[in-house]
Amino acid sequence: MMNNVPTAIQNAAKGLTDMYGQNFAYLGQYQGRAAWRYCFPEDTDTGYPFVYLYADGHVDEITGREALRIISLFVKD
Repeated sequence: MMNNVPTAIQNAAKGLTDMYGQNFAYLGQYQGRAAWRYCFPEDTDTGYPFVYLYADGHVDEITGREALRIISLFVKD
């Protein structure tokens, strides 16, 4: 996991980080924006993952099936 998570993403994910800690993984570039995934602890039962898209100080939080689709673009078999 990367330690250089933009402050704007940390602020957007504050509810998650307050509960589970600072656990982000950098996925790569997606449509010209940096894509980060929030990584829940392994022993946690959760719903869909959260992906944060960041560029120029702006953050979009993505969850649901769209988050799964974005993550799948970066998974290597």
